[in-house]
Amino acid sequence: MGFILKCVTVLLVFSFIVYVLKAIARLSHHLRATISDVKDIREKASGRTVASADMVRCLSCGAFVSSRDAVTISSRNSSRAFCSDECARAHIAK
Repeated sequence: MGFILKCVTVLLVFSFIVYVLKAIARLSHHLRATISDVKDIREKASGRTVASADMVRCLSCGAFVSSRDAVTISSRNSSRAFCSDECARAHIAK
């Protein structure tokens, strides 16, 4: 009878440890999600723009500009990106 009681006690302690570790993992996951949400809210509130990884090169002056801010001229099946309206006009004038 003493052996069965020891086995049940060990099983209960093991189950409790697994439950606590699972709760810690769940809290950690929620904490990471909350931190990510707070960062997004701060960026939106501060008015800073998020850096874009998509950069294009201006055909006129060679400067790099984000694809979101680039002036794009499309003709036929091609599109050309420029850093500003002035560079686009200068390239067209050539």
